[in-house]
Amino acid sequence: MRQQLLLPSWHLVRSKRKTLELRVYPDGRVEVRAPMRATQRDIQTFVDSRQHWLGQKLSEIDARPHIEMWRCVDGARLLLWGEPHQLVCEQGSKNTVQQQDNNLLLTLSRRYQPSAENYQALLESHLRDQARGQFDGLIDRWFPFFAQRGFERPTLFVKKMKTRWGSLSVKGNINLNLALIHFSLDLVESVVVHELCHLAHMNHGPKFKALQTQLLPDWRERKCRLDAASKQLAGQMLW
Repeated sequence: MRQQLLLPSWHLVRSKRKTLELRVYPDGRVEVRAPMRATQRDIQTFVDSRQHWLGQKLSEIDARPHIEMWRCVDGARLLLWGEPHQLVCEQGSKNTVQQQDNNLLLTLSRRYQPSAENYQALLESHLRDQARGQFDGLIDRWFPFFAQRGFERPTLFVKKMKTRWGSLSVKGNINLNLALIHFSLDLVESVVVHELCHLAHMNHGPKFKALQTQLLPDWRERKCRLDAASKQLAGQMLW
């Protein structure tokens, strides 16, 4: 556990803002946001005044169980569809990934070095296949509503996306973030329904939200849960 921090390490970000702000991210990074004209002394004084609060936040992060999804090594843990799994890494005759209860058994061919990078590539290929199957299943569940209204089924692409859970292009492609594999399927479903609603409304106006509510009355509650879950996992994704 961290005790009171006397000399915190923090990253400074200046912008066209009027006030100072201290941010603590779920991975323990500390960031100070400051106006362009703020002096270094003023910034340090501000940080010093927030020592107690900062220590509490960092202690909370230390106390939280960490899911080490960014390190694909034996014994690391992975949140898959909202459930914790432990990785078991070994070598064998060929590349395979098997699920045994809450374990994911990664068997890497002896032709390859047993490095974290090689296990990561093996796992990611498996997760992409899983993601595609689940995403396609959810699209199949909800698309009949749109098919009856003359829309064509969008083509699915599974991507690594830094700022979005999904998107719908004017070309008829539905892009879904591979990182959604970390969350429960009811949260993933809310993203799929959101993107399908863009078939009818390519904006987030009142008609779009009304359609979301018609199809998924609790979409706001699911969105809040997805936002909260993603914040807890910030900095701990698989990639």
